[in-house]
Amino acid sequence: MKSIEVTLKIVDDIAGKIRKTSDISIVLIGGYAVIAHGVARTTCDVDFFLYPGQIQEDTNGFLKIFKQAVPGNFEIEWVEGSKMIDDPFPYDIIFLKDKSGEYPRIDFIIPRYKWEVEGIKKAKPLEDIPFPVLPKPYLIAMKLKAGGPKDNLDIIELQPLLSQEEIKETERLAVLIKRDKNLAALLKIEKSEITHFCVTHICVMT
Repeated sequence: MKSIEVTLKIVDDIAGKIRKTSDISIVLIGGYAVIAHGVARTTCDVDFFLYPGQIQEDTNGFLKIFKQAVPGNFEIEWVEGSKMIDDPFPYDIIFLKDKSGEYPRIDFIIPRYKWEVEGIKKAKPLEDIPFPVLPKPYLIAMKLKAGGPKDNLDIIELQPLLSQEEIKETERLAVLIKRDKNLAALLKIEKSEITHFCVTHICVMT
């Protein structure tokens, strides 16, 4: 499996080609964003927010530009989650899958909410990463929305890394997305209880 550095270089090359004809923002989210913020964990894919205004206006046109920028060894799949009423993850996503299996799967998620776009605009590059990284409060908000065991574990691990300003921002976002009770419950967990609690309890919280 190719390293994260090589994978990010591929995405950086793709972004550079797209920017010649389309104004886009690409921001690192997901597990690698958690790692970039200082949490030790593993992940099997690389996730990005892809924010081009034109993708909703001219999806076929943008996908044509996107496909021209992607190396031939990758397969592209476009999933319109926003049109699936019962989809628990209602996002439009572009999946990149390496035909040879040498690269991790690369997911480009199209943001749906104003607070996500707000986070994209506040994202800044971190050391050795060629992309802005979603700020910790917005990353926590995304994981509160997802609500899986790994997401909850990430929230607990990220919380001690927050500044006072980031704590207030996290609390604001949790209220905004109606997950403030979930956040309060997670933050009461002792470090030694994290793994057990996430697997047996938090994953079924509402």
